[in-house]
Amino acid sequence: MADSLKLKILGCDGGEMAGYATPSILLDESILLDAGSFGGVLDFDQQLAIDHVVLSHAHLDHSKDLAFFSDLIIGHRAKPVKIHASVDTLKILRRHFFNNQLWPDFFVLPNPEAPVLREAPILPGKSFTLGSIVFRAFEVNHPVPTLGFIVRSPTGTFIYSGDTGPTDEIWCAAKRLRNLKLVMMECKFPSEMQLVADAAGHLTPQTLAKELQKLGDVQVPVYVYHIKPERHLKVVSELKAMGDERLKILKVGDEFLV
Repeated sequence: MADSLKLKILGCDGGEMAGYATPSILLDESILLDAGSFGGVLDFDQQLAIDHVVLSHAHLDHSKDLAFFSDLIIGHRAKPVKIHASVDTLKILRRHFFNNQLWPDFFVLPNPEAPVLREAPILPGKSFTLGSIVFRAFEVNHPVPTLGFIVRSPTGTFIYSGDTGPTDEIWCAAKRLRNLKLVMMECKFPSEMQLVADAAGHLTPQTLAKELQKLGDVQVPVYVYHIKPERHLKVVSELKAMGDERLKILKVGDEFLV
Protein backbone atom coordinates (compact mmCIF):
# COMPACT_ATOMS: atom_id res chain seq x y z
CA MET A 1 0.00 0.00 0.00
CA ALA A 2 1.37 3.42 -0.96
CA ASP A 3 2.37 5.83 1.79
CA SER A 4 0.43 9.06 2.10
CA LEU A 5 2.07 12.34 1.15
CA LYS A 6 3.10 14.28 4.26
CA LEU A 7 2.58 18.05 4.31
CA LYS A 8 3.98 20.32 7.00
CA ILE A 9 3.09 24.02 6.98
CA LEU A 10 6.26 26.00 7.72
CA GLY A 11 4.71 29.34 6.77
CA CYS A 12 1.32 30.41 5.41
CA ASP A 13 0.74 34.09 6.17
CA GLY A 14 0.51 37.18 4.00
CA GLY A 15 3.33 38.96 5.84
CA GLU A 16 5.76 38.52 8.68
CA MET A 17 5.78 39.61 12.31
CA ALA A 18 6.01 37.69 15.59
CA GLY A 19 3.99 34.49 15.22
CA TYR A 20 3.45 34.86 11.46
CA ALA A 21 5.53 33.49 8.58
CA THR A 22 5.24 33.70 4.81
CA PRO A 23 4.32 30.67 2.68
CA SER A 24 6.45 27.54 2.60
CA ILE A 25 5.22 23.94 2.74
CA LEU A 26 7.42 20.89 3.25
CA LEU A 27 6.37 17.80 1.30
CA ASP A 28 7.78 14.42 2.37
CA GLU A 29 10.92 16.00 3.87
CA SER A 30 12.65 16.69 0.52
CA ILE A 31 10.38 19.07 -1.45
CA LEU A 32 9.44 22.65 -0.65
CA LEU A 33 6.37 24.28 -2.14
CA ASP A 34 7.30 27.96 -2.04
CA ALA A 35 10.20 29.29 -0.02
CA GLY A 36 8.98 32.24 1.99
CA SER A 37 9.84 31.12 5.51
CA PHE A 38 11.57 27.84 6.16
CA GLY A 39 15.15 28.71 7.16
CA GLY A 40 14.19 29.57 10.73
CA VAL A 41 12.13 26.38 11.10
CA LEU A 42 14.29 23.62 9.60
CA ASP A 43 17.65 22.68 11.11
CA PHE A 44 20.77 22.13 9.02
CA ASP A 45 20.18 18.44 8.32
CA GLN A 46 16.55 19.09 7.37
CA GLN A 47 17.58 21.82 4.95
CA LEU A 48 20.32 19.62 3.52
CA ALA A 49 17.66 16.98 2.74
CA ILE A 50 15.77 19.33 0.41
CA ASP A 51 16.25 18.27 -3.21
CA HIS A 52 13.52 20.30 -4.92
CA VAL A 53 11.89 23.70 -4.47
CA VAL A 54 8.67 24.42 -6.39
CA LEU A 55 7.89 28.13 -6.66
CA SER A 56 4.54 29.68 -7.45
CA HIS A 57 6.18 33.01 -8.34
CA ALA A 58 9.13 35.28 -7.63
CA HIS A 59 7.75 37.67 -5.02
CA LEU A 60 9.96 37.71 -1.93
CA ASP A 61 7.31 36.38 0.43
CA HIS A 62 7.47 33.16 -1.60
CA SER A 63 11.18 33.05 -2.44
CA LYS A 64 13.29 35.02 0.05
CA ASP A 65 14.63 32.12 2.13
CA LEU A 66 16.32 30.68 -0.96
CA ALA A 67 19.03 33.27 -0.29
CA PHE A 68 20.14 31.99 3.11
CA PHE A 69 19.38 28.38 2.19
CA SER A 70 21.77 28.43 -0.76
CA ASP A 71 24.48 30.12 1.31
CA LEU A 72 24.03 27.56 4.09
CA ILE A 73 24.28 24.40 2.01
CA ILE A 74 27.10 25.38 -0.38
CA GLY A 75 29.86 22.80 -0.17
CA HIS A 76 27.65 20.26 1.62
CA ARG A 77 25.78 18.65 -1.29
CA ALA A 78 27.00 16.73 -4.32
CA LYS A 79 23.86 17.47 -6.35
CA PRO A 80 22.27 20.87 -7.00
CA VAL A 81 18.88 21.66 -5.55
CA LYS A 82 16.43 21.97 -8.44
CA ILE A 83 14.34 25.15 -8.51
CA HIS A 84 11.11 24.35 -10.34
CA ALA A 85 9.46 27.56 -11.56
CA SER A 86 8.09 29.16 -14.69
CA VAL A 87 10.55 30.53 -17.23
CA ASP A 88 9.50 34.05 -16.27
CA THR A 89 10.03 33.43 -12.57
CA LEU A 90 13.47 31.96 -13.17
CA LYS A 91 14.42 35.00 -15.25
CA ILE A 92 13.33 37.31 -12.42
CA LEU A 93 15.32 35.35 -9.85
CA ARG A 94 18.45 35.36 -11.99
CA ARG A 95 18.20 39.02 -13.03
CA HIS A 96 17.06 40.66 -9.82
CA PHE A 97 17.88 38.32 -6.92
CA PHE A 98 20.82 35.99 -7.60
CA ASN A 99 22.62 38.63 -9.64
CA ASN A 100 25.89 39.00 -7.66
CA GLN A 101 24.63 42.36 -6.42
CA LEU A 102 21.62 41.72 -4.25
CA TRP A 103 22.89 38.17 -3.57
CA PRO A 104 25.59 35.87 -4.97
CA ASP A 105 24.57 33.84 -8.01
CA PHE A 106 24.23 30.37 -6.53
CA PHE A 107 23.01 29.14 -9.92
CA VAL A 108 26.69 29.21 -10.96
CA LEU A 109 28.50 28.97 -7.62
CA PRO A 110 30.73 27.26 -6.64
CA ASN A 111 31.09 26.43 -10.35
CA PRO A 112 28.70 26.28 -13.32
CA GLU A 113 29.04 22.50 -13.70
CA ALA A 114 27.99 21.80 -10.10
CA PRO A 115 26.10 24.83 -8.75
CA VAL A 116 24.12 24.98 -5.52
CA LEU A 117 20.88 25.69 -7.41
CA ARG A 118 19.78 24.50 -10.84
CA GLU A 119 16.92 25.81 -12.97
CA ALA A 120 14.06 23.43 -13.75
CA PRO A 121 11.51 25.29 -15.90
CA ILE A 122 7.80 24.57 -15.46
CA LEU A 123 5.40 24.84 -18.39
CA PRO A 124 1.90 26.04 -17.42
CA GLY A 125 -0.74 23.44 -18.16
CA LYS A 126 1.81 20.64 -18.07
CA SER A 127 2.65 18.09 -15.41
CA PHE A 128 5.98 17.16 -13.91
CA THR A 129 6.86 14.37 -11.51
CA LEU A 130 9.07 14.41 -8.43
CA GLY A 131 9.36 10.87 -7.11
CA SER A 132 5.81 9.62 -6.69
CA ILE A 133 4.32 13.14 -6.64
CA VAL A 134 2.81 14.70 -9.77
CA PHE A 135 2.48 18.50 -10.03
CA ARG A 136 0.30 20.18 -12.61
CA ALA A 137 0.77 23.92 -12.98
CA PHE A 138 -1.92 26.48 -13.83
CA GLU A 139 -1.51 30.17 -14.56
CA VAL A 140 -3.41 32.28 -12.04
CA ASN A 141 -4.17 36.01 -11.77
CA HIS A 142 -1.39 38.04 -10.10
CA PRO A 143 0.69 41.07 -11.18
CA VAL A 144 3.73 38.89 -11.92
CA PRO A 145 3.61 35.50 -13.66
CA THR A 146 2.24 33.12 -11.03
CA LEU A 147 1.26 29.48 -10.90
CA GLY A 148 -1.19 27.50 -8.81
CA PHE A 149 -0.77 23.75 -8.52
CA ILE A 150 -2.78 20.57 -8.40
CA VAL A 151 -0.56 18.08 -6.58
CA ARG A 152 -1.28 14.36 -6.81
CA SER A 153 0.22 11.57 -4.70
CA PRO A 154 -0.56 7.84 -4.96
CA THR A 155 -3.14 8.25 -2.17
CA GLY A 156 -4.73 11.65 -2.78
CA THR A 157 -4.66 15.12 -4.30
CA PHE A 158 -4.53 18.68 -3.00
CA ILE A 159 -4.76 22.13 -4.58
CA TYR A 160 -2.54 25.13 -3.84
CA SER A 161 -3.95 28.29 -5.38
CA GLY A 162 -0.80 30.42 -5.28
CA ASP A 163 -1.27 34.17 -4.99
CA THR A 164 -4.26 35.05 -7.12
CA GLY A 165 -7.24 37.22 -7.64
CA PRO A 166 -10.30 35.74 -9.35
CA THR A 167 -9.21 32.99 -11.74
CA ASP A 168 -10.84 30.11 -13.61
CA GLU A 169 -8.68 27.39 -15.11
CA ILE A 170 -7.52 25.73 -11.91
CA TRP A 171 -11.08 25.53 -10.55
CA CYS A 172 -12.39 24.02 -13.79
CA ALA A 173 -9.77 21.29 -13.45
CA ALA A 174 -10.56 20.86 -9.76
CA LYS A 175 -14.17 19.87 -10.40
CA ARG A 176 -12.95 16.88 -12.44
CA LEU A 177 -10.59 15.56 -9.79
CA ARG A 178 -10.99 12.28 -8.02
CA ASN A 179 -9.71 11.71 -4.50
CA LEU A 180 -9.30 15.41 -3.72
CA LYS A 181 -8.38 15.69 -0.04
CA LEU A 182 -7.98 19.42 0.58
CA VAL A 183 -7.72 22.85 -1.03
CA MET A 184 -5.43 25.70 0.02
CA MET A 185 -6.87 29.02 -1.16
CA GLU A 186 -5.41 32.46 -0.60
CA CYS A 187 -7.31 35.41 0.88
CA LYS A 188 -5.16 38.39 1.84
CA PHE A 189 -7.37 41.40 2.51
CA PRO A 190 -10.72 42.13 4.20
CA SER A 191 -13.56 42.95 1.81
CA GLU A 192 -13.43 46.66 2.69
CA MET A 193 -10.06 46.69 0.88
CA GLN A 194 -11.44 45.19 -2.34
CA LEU A 195 -9.94 47.86 -4.59
CA VAL A 196 -6.49 47.22 -3.11
CA ALA A 197 -6.96 43.46 -3.41
CA ASP A 198 -8.00 43.74 -7.05
CA ALA A 199 -4.99 45.90 -7.90
CA ALA A 200 -2.63 43.57 -6.03
CA GLY A 201 -4.06 40.35 -7.48
CA HIS A 202 -5.40 38.91 -4.23
CA LEU A 203 -8.72 37.70 -2.85
CA THR A 204 -10.97 39.05 -0.13
CA PRO A 205 -13.71 37.05 1.57
CA GLN A 206 -16.29 38.39 -0.91
CA THR A 207 -14.25 37.34 -3.96
CA LEU A 208 -13.24 34.11 -2.24
CA ALA A 209 -16.96 33.28 -1.99
CA LYS A 210 -17.25 33.63 -5.77
CA GLU A 211 -14.20 31.40 -6.28
CA LEU A 212 -15.82 28.75 -4.08
CA GLN A 213 -18.80 28.79 -6.43
CA LYS A 214 -16.43 27.93 -9.28
CA LEU A 215 -15.08 25.05 -7.23
CA GLY A 216 -18.64 23.80 -6.94
CA ASP A 217 -20.08 21.44 -4.36
CA VAL A 218 -16.76 19.76 -3.63
CA GLN A 219 -16.98 18.66 -0.02
CA VAL A 220 -13.39 18.85 1.16
CA PRO A 221 -11.71 21.21 3.63
CA VAL A 222 -10.73 24.56 2.14
CA TYR A 223 -7.79 25.97 4.10
CA VAL A 224 -7.45 29.73 3.75
CA TYR A 225 -3.93 31.15 3.84
CA HIS A 226 -1.93 34.31 3.00
CA ILE A 227 -3.98 36.53 5.34
CA LYS A 228 -2.21 39.78 6.24
CA PRO A 229 -1.15 39.53 9.89
CA GLU A 230 -2.45 42.95 10.94
CA ARG A 231 -5.79 42.22 9.21
CA HIS A 232 -6.05 38.65 10.45
CA LEU A 233 -8.91 39.07 12.92
CA LYS A 234 -11.01 41.06 10.45
CA VAL A 235 -10.53 38.56 7.60
CA VAL A 236 -11.21 35.55 9.83
CA SER A 237 -14.39 37.20 11.16
CA GLU A 238 -15.63 37.74 7.61
CA LEU A 239 -14.77 34.16 6.62
CA LYS A 240 -16.71 32.77 9.59
CA ALA A 241 -19.70 34.94 8.67
CA MET A 242 -19.84 33.24 5.28
CA GLY A 243 -21.18 30.10 6.99
CA ASP A 244 -19.30 27.69 4.70
CA GLU A 245 -18.35 24.74 6.88
CA ARG A 246 -15.57 23.78 4.48
CA LEU A 247 -13.56 26.88 5.37
CA LYS A 248 -10.66 26.45 7.79
CA ILE A 249 -7.78 28.79 8.64
CA LEU A 250 -4.37 27.38 7.77
CA LYS A 251 -1.82 27.74 10.59
CA VAL A 252 1.94 27.44 10.84
CA GLY A 253 2.71 23.98 12.19
CA ASP A 254 -0.34 22.27 10.66
CA GLU A 255 0.39 18.82 9.28
CA PHE A 256 -1.63 16.74 6.81
CA LEU A 257 -1.53 13.35 5.13
CA VAL A 258 -2.78 13.38 1.53
